[in-house]
Order: sequence, then C-alpha cells, then structure tokens
Amino acid sequence: DTIYSRTFDGSYPAFTSWVRFAPLDGSRPFTVVNVHLDYSSRNNRDRSAALITERLAPLLAQDEPVILAGDLNERAGSTLVGDLRQAGLTFAQIPGSTYHFDRGINLFGAIDHIAMTRNVTVVSGPHVLRQRFDGVWPSDHYPVSADLSLPR
Repeated sequence: DTIYSRTFDGSYPAFTSWVRFAPLDGSRPFTVVNVHLDYSSRNNRDRSAALITERLAPLLAQDEPVILAGDLNERAGSTLVGDLRQAGLTFAQIPGSTYHFDRGINLFGAIDHIAMTRNVTVVSGPHVLRQRFDGVWPSDHYPVSADLSLPR
C-alpha cells in the first residue's frame, strides 16, 4: 500500500497504482491500473499478480470496467498472464517486442501489456512506438498505446 515499497523478498521496488474515474456525463465509473512488476524475481511477479487479482476481485464481481496496463515483465503466454486472464482480464495482442535494451534491439515478444475486462473493447491498436526522439530512446521499453471503448 506504499508506492515504491520493496517487493516481497526485499528486492528492487515495483509498483501498482490505480485511479477510479467517475465520468461527468453519468457513464459508468471505471478503474485504470498501472503496473511495473519486478524484473528479476518470478516469485515476486507471481505474488504481485496474486495481490492485483485480489484487489481487483470486488470490481470484477461488480462488472466494473477495468483497464490494466504496464510492464508485467512477462510474455503473453506466461503463467502470470494466464492467471490474470483467468481472473477476468482479456489481453490485447501487442505486436512484437516492447523491451529493447536501450538500443532498439528486439529479441523477444512483448513484456508490456494492456488488459481489460470483457466490457471494454479495443477500437484501435495496440500500437508500439518504436522510435527515438531527438536521437534518444525515451526508455528501455517502447511506449504501447491503444484506443479503447468503455460501456455506456
């Protein structure tokens, strides 16, 4: 419950942040969850995913729209992604690599993801922005985006 607190084994800080939106037009509230899971410990990632699932369960039980996005440090076919799917999230298919070693090197599939509840649909994307800005990579990960539609 503390941003950048140490992970379960005391290693590098990871985080999950979230915000619940209540649209002014009277549309249904929705929640956006942003994650960055531990890069070095599968056990920490698994335990973090279990905690995220536990915290999302009440929202999922109420059929509230939820969008989860960020660096899971896991590819689409992983057990962790499977566990989040089983909890009720659908993952957008990210095209290609999202981690590039700060050098534009694309060796494996996406580890950054966008997931949503069944009542949120992908309108466009996902898109991965694979370019430098003024000759500099903005991060060791490429930005990932998608246009989503929420229920009315």
